[in-house]
Amino acid sequence: MGLLNTLKYHGRGVVLPVEEMKALIQRAMKARNITHVTDFGAGTLFWSQWFAGALQLTVAAVDTAYTHDAPRNMYPGISMHANIDDVLALRKNSGENSAIFICDVIHHLPPALWQSLFIQITEIFDLIIIKDIDANAKVGNFLNKMHDRIINGEKINNVYPGHIESHLARHGFATQINKMPKLWYPHFMITGAKGAAQ
Repeated sequence: MGLLNTLKYHGRGVVLPVEEMKALIQRAMKARNITHVTDFGAGTLFWSQWFAGALQLTVAAVDTAYTHDAPRNMYPGISMHANIDDVLALRKNSGENSAIFICDVIHHLPPALWQSLFIQITEIFDLIIIKDIDANAKVGNFLNKMHDRIINGEKINNVYPGHIESHLARHGFATQINKMPKLWYPHFMITGAKGAAQ
């Protein structure tokens, strides 16, 4: 892990409401008897390691930063994948109660790619957990965009929790939105459970 990734890993709790997120995730996973989680946009493996360790789940960590020649099982219970399509194909007929966790990824994706991916994940997963930045909070959303523009050189897209929630509801998911501002970041997290009240 390089210096920047080390700083990101250890600094996560400064900008994210980590403990609140963990409590909500754990409750949602337990209610659905989840045994496998796909961590899409896993990056430094901060969440993947927590899923595999504290929750004792098997984890598919997905990030474009993982090269195809990187070791696939460097951490117990975690397999690493460079492409989400490979994992979706494996999960489609697995027969396991599975979840997908998407933390601060959607605002990095081209909208057309996200729309296509969203349709697929609603067909495959029993539980969908999405954490991102609420574009309805104009100032906080702008500051997050500036952060990503300056630090990563990326153009960021707006993410509206209401759009995600209505899409999940149309596909038979019971949803819950939690708004968790921290510092200037307007964080939100949506959990969507297929065909079940939360």
